[in-house]
Amino acid sequence: MRLRMETAHQFAHRANIARYQKILATYLTAEERRFFERRLAEEQAGLQQFAWNIAPEGQSTHAYGEIQCQS
Repeated sequence: MRLRMETAHQFAHRANIARYQKILATYLTAEERRFFERRLAEEQAGLQQFAWNIAPEGQSTHAYGEIQCQS
């Protein structure tokens, strides 16, 4: 269950990142550009957190949501 939730969160971060990158490629006012640049940075930081996340029972997850067992 936890892995499914983390994967859903990662998908949402990636979707938001793609959306903000598309928006930033358009004409924006300086204020709008600052807003979307800040949101993009926040989403990228949120996605990066998953790269450092440790799952229970000695398993680690990386940024792509797969589990690697530590033997």
